[in-house]
Amino acid sequence: MMGEKEQRCLNTVIRSLNCEGSLKKYFGLLQEDIDEINNILKTINPNEKSSEFPDFVFKNGFIEHFQITSSRTNKDGAKQLEELSLFKNKVEKETKRFKEDCNANPDCNKIRSGSWAMKYPKHSYEYLCASFKKNWENHLESYNKYTGNKNIGIFMIEYTDQALEMYENVYDDWINGMTNGDLREPEKLECYRLTRDKNLLEYIYSFKENIKYVFFVYGKDCEIIKLESIPYLLKLMPWNYVIAPYMGTTLVASIYSVTMPDDSEKEGKIYNE
Repeated sequence: MMGEKEQRCLNTVIRSLNCEGSLKKYFGLLQEDIDEINNILKTINPNEKSSEFPDFVFKNGFIEHFQITSSRTNKDGAKQLEELSLFKNKVEKETKRFKEDCNANPDCNKIRSGSWAMKYPKHSYEYLCASFKKNWENHLESYNKYTGNKNIGIFMIEYTDQALEMYENVYDDWINGMTNGDLREPEKLECYRLTRDKNLLEYIYSFKENIKYVFFVYGKDCEIIKLESIPYLLKLMPWNYVIAPYMGTTLVASIYSVTMPDDSEKEGKIYNE
């Protein structure tokens, strides 16, 4: 179902692939595949039937978008999104009252401020896997019912939480206290990347006859993965990655007000950390 978040995600892919060093965002593609992706992004259009599968269409195929989460989900969706929506509504209401009070009762002798904090709910790799597979299989059901051109199938998967980090477990069976010289430093990633997840790469590889590419979008960046090439990618990763949540992630919103002697007021803006 096409909407603002789908178009915004596609725009992220386009911007990312137009940046310097974009070749590093392609995984398992030949030059002819890269040319194919570039042509798709130049000719793609939103589905005229905006409430139906897929979100975008082009001459030889489609792009379908879905989001995944590493937080707990219920029948209403991701726990983090639910709590974040409640937090934003609370901040907006209380900020409005704060401004009204400052305007109604100016005081040159003090600086007034307000702040709010929300601790992110629990995140885990297990939650992410469950969300990934559930959404993949749900959208594959829609794929199977789709009667349009499916020669080039693309799933555009967006991970917005950015709550998991990855650490290459190079020394899994290393002898404690033994030195390694300058042989190798393990890779540490501050955000989850599908291209380093051997478990889910093997999972999506089983659907290579249906889906040709995956666009994995994380933050403002992306990875373009050709499913047929996954066995080659796996050979480049002899070790697994430890995937774990950040510790104690908290969202903070603040506002301040200063009343000057001439009764002009300067108000701070809400910002997030």
